[in-house]
Amino acid sequence: MFTKVRLRILYIFLLLTTYSINSNTHEFWIEPSQYQSKDSLITAHLRVGQEFQGMALMYNPKDFKSFKILSGTKNKKEKVKGILGDVPAIETKTDLENLLIIYHETTDKLVNYKKFEKFEDFVKEKGYQNLINLHKDKGFPESNFVESYRRYAKSLIAIKGNDGNDKKTGLLFEFVLDQNPYKALDSNQITATLYYKKRPLKNNLVTIFSKYKNSKLAISSIRTDDKGKFNFKIEPGKEYLLDSVVIHPVKGNPEKKEPIWHSVWASTTFLVPENNL
Repeated sequence: MFTKVRLRILYIFLLLTTYSINSNTHEFWIEPSQYQSKDSLITAHLRVGQEFQGMALMYNPKDFKSFKILSGTKNKKEKVKGILGDVPAIETKTDLENLLIIYHETTDKLVNYKKFEKFEDFVKEKGYQNLINLHKDKGFPESNFVESYRRYAKSLIAIKGNDGNDKKTGLLFEFVLDQNPYKALDSNQITATLYYKKRPLKNNLVTIFSKYKNSKLAISSIRTDDKGKFNFKIEPGKEYLLDSVVIHPVKGNPEKKEPIWHSVWASTTFLVPENNL
């Protein structure tokens, strides 16, 4: 028992000292151990990393503002409860069934850009190249400036049934799928809408990661249309991660190391079962 406690303390220390290192340039997502289950036990990791591989984060109430499970068939939700240091961060029994939406909102984190090139690479990757000139036009410093960021993650799972639909959770920034990926699909396309401040977000870059178990990762990107919608091809047996970012300036004093940029991140994970097409 003493050894387990010491290991938990060591793990907490390692996560607290490594999580903030450049983590704003990495994706953040929820990764269930099983997307479909006949059991009421839900187990899932919170992960931060790149290209659908990353470090598992612990359950830490100080790191999130909201952590819940929403029913896709009823107007019901449950809080995700845990103990500081729990890994996986989600290990809870639920009374809800069918399509469920796990959603998570972090608190704000900060990153310091020592070199402007790092910021340039970030905004280019996320489709915000115009911010490079805006940064210079505003007279912002080109080294040692701060950005704040916040993450909004969702995951669609199916427990004891497949009925229900994805829907808005109330997150500031989120994807909503038009189709339920766990029910028989009419085509090999899924359509989704990207919402920001409860409204469809047009012309924003979306990155789509997909993989079979223990297989090579596929990455594609697309921009939302004028209605905030986009569609993409799916393949049975693949796990998917949708990712998008919004970046904007904020009123901060760079001399006081206050943030002058803020980014928000949306992600959704789901599985397309083998027999769905």
